[in-house]
Amino acid sequence: MRAVGAAVAGMFAGLLLGVLLTDPAARLLGTGNALFTFAATAPPLLALTGAAVGVLIERRSR
Repeated sequence: MRAVGAAVAGMFAGLLLGVLLTDPAARLLGTGNALFTFAATAPPLLALTGAAVGVLIERRSR
């Protein structure tokens, strides 16, 4: 059950980090740039990464 909690906390942290990092970058790049596509997909990718990192940290703490 702790692993699920760590995954959810990591997912929210990754999503928040993704939004905070990519929102200003996407506004600066505009919609006609290829990096805009990456900026649009970065928050979900960082959320998945955060969930995985949260579970790994939780397992090492046991």
